[in-house]
Amino acid sequence: MTIPGIKVAITIKDNETGKSLTIPVLPTNGEIAYDDGDQKPITVDILDFGSVDIPGGVELDVIGWESFFPARHDVSYCSVGPSLLKKPLEYRNQFSMWKDNGTSLQVIIAAFGINKRMYLQSFKPKLRGAEGDIYYGVIFKEFIKLTPKKVKADGTTITTGVTADDRPALPAAAKAATYTVVRGDTLALIGKKVPKPWKSIYNDNKAVIGTNPNRIFPGQVFKV
Repeated sequence: MTIPGIKVAITIKDNETGKSLTIPVLPTNGEIAYDDGDQKPITVDILDFGSVDIPGGVELDVIGWESFFPARHDVSYCSVGPSLLKKPLEYRNQFSMWKDNGTSLQVIIAAFGINKRMYLQSFKPKLRGAEGDIYYGVIFKEFIKLTPKKVKADGTTITTGVTADDRPALPAAAKAATYTVVRGDTLALIGKKVPKPWKSIYNDNKAVIGTNPNRIFPGQVFKV
């Protein structure tokens, strides 16, 4: 697989050990299958509208390809140097271990902008030819780690629910915004600065402004 002016390489990084492995031979059919997870809508029935689809999250991403682990180095198809080429059985054992252990892996294909945390869902090796090459197919799936969440119930600590450790923390609750009136301000001018309709500003701050929206004074603090 070649792209003019771009070097294509597939690197698998073990997130638990920090060690990286470069795929020795790029996909034999010149294709990397990348399934960017489909949207999972929730269908609900709404009176007068019928069935309506509401976005409900996306499926996990999937990456896969077919290639082989060569028994000898050949510059015509090897993407690593002779010193970095492992024996086919070493590659097979490494991939089998990753699959069986559900190891967190980083799949990196820089030429296509792919750098995703995944696990090896499927690894299908098979021997072919007299030299001992091992042909294989792999499927990697997006890795989401779930950890128990402890909560208190009637004074007893219990474990219930799960939380994804990859997801960012929820943002802190937003504080109410305020605006301090300066010399020359009008509600219309403040509305342009915020921005917000001046009538909404007046209605929200009628207790401060009084009955005349045209009479506001420097130093007054309005909720906006």
